[in-house]
Amino acid sequence: MVNADGGTLYLVTDRSTLRFAIVLNDTLSIAQGGKTGEPVSLPDIPLTNEHGEPNVRNIASRAANESKTLVIDDVYNRTDIDTSGTRHFDELTGYRSRSFLTVPLTSYHNEPIGVLQLINAKDDSGEVVPFPGEVRELIEALAALAAVALENKQLLDEQEDLKRQLEREVDERTEELKGALEKLSEAHIILKELNTIDAVTGIRNRQYFDEVFDQEWRRAVRQQYPMTVMLLDIDHFKKVNDTYGHLAGDECLAAVAREIDSNFNRPSDVVARYGGEEFVVILPYVDYENAMRVADQLRVRLADREIRADGHQLGITVSIGLATRIPNDNEASRELLAEADEALYAAKFRGRNLVVGGNELA
Repeated sequence: MVNADGGTLYLVTDRSTLRFAIVLNDTLSIAQGGKTGEPVSLPDIPLTNEHGEPNVRNIASRAANESKTLVIDDVYNRTDIDTSGTRHFDELTGYRSRSFLTVPLTSYHNEPIGVLQLINAKDDSGEVVPFPGEVRELIEALAALAAVALENKQLLDEQEDLKRQLEREVDERTEELKGALEKLSEAHIILKELNTIDAVTGIRNRQYFDEVFDQEWRRAVRQQYPMTVMLLDIDHFKKVNDTYGHLAGDECLAAVAREIDSNFNRPSDVVARYGGEEFVVILPYVDYENAMRVADQLRVRLADREIRADGHQLGITVSIGLATRIPNDNEASRELLAEADEALYAAKFRGRNLVVGGNELA
């Protein structure tokens, strides 16, 4: 897709090294003394040096340690290395190529799980050139999806290993079985936690919202404190998908989700993707006036921001509907949600890029 000469994938090992896992690169094979089509093997790259500090001499380990993409346009013209020998090339890249695009694969908890590296971008004439900016964004998006897939696979593998261990030990070691069952339970909790995350935006999903919303409603009924629900909808989002494509649409959704999530930092606040381009926020202990103020601040903040999605700068606005009440036993949680939804509809009907509260509908 990116017309690169080749690519490699490194995966983090349990010994804090990057292990060479996959290669698609004939030129690299020849550069290492082999022939076209022959397998290539590169040594493990330590993530730390002899002093226990992060290894930043090699670009693959540096990308993993710093969780950021590294780009080298032309290694031969770098002023910070000696191009007369091979030692510096080996320390920097592991092999001698010209242009590099090195993208880290990170877990949901921002821990390194691997590195994807492309080498030698080529133009239409076959000459080695720097990697274009749009290629970097594409590979970063693909790397993010690959990281999710790898992490989920690792969790499933761990769960499967625990299951096989239990089957072997169930008849002979009762105490060890108990410990294995505890580990299985922990793996199940982790997997369940991952299942509450929306794959596109990285925030909580509708399933999580439905569960937590009922719990918060019952708690508010018992303790008699105000509870606010806020529904947000990206205005004219269909035009983003139709004009720029679904990759840009997904990146736009993720950027808006991060902006909303960063605006609500209390432990009791819940931000989730409600569906499509809609988001929902639960705000316990927040009264109507404060909720309206916070909602309008968020609306302005999003309207003033440009979002970069698939190489495009997008300006977006949101419409927000909210409802606040102190719940009682005679009401159902869906009534509060329905009031917020009606307020959102009113905001859309009145011209969008507005905040409408349920009190305005009376």
